[in-house]
Amino acid sequence: MVLEKLSTSLKSILKKISRAGFLDKALKEELIKEIQKSLIHADVNIKLVFELTKQIKERALNEKPPAAITQREYLI
Repeated sequence: MVLEKLSTSLKSILKKISRAGFLDKALKEELIKEIQKSLIHADVNIKLVFELTKQIKERALNEKPPAAITQREYLI
């Protein structure tokens, strides 16, 4: 049950990314907060949630995607 809710929540986040017209910093930060909420609601260890989302944030905001893929595909 918990994994189903987590799966549904993460799928919703991925849909937001794929539907977004432009992936700016504010949208990326909003999506990262949604990921945090989803993981916390799924009873994932708080330290792990913050470690994961810190790494996601650093990569989403600072890394450039490889030449073969778009920013959206890279974020997903």
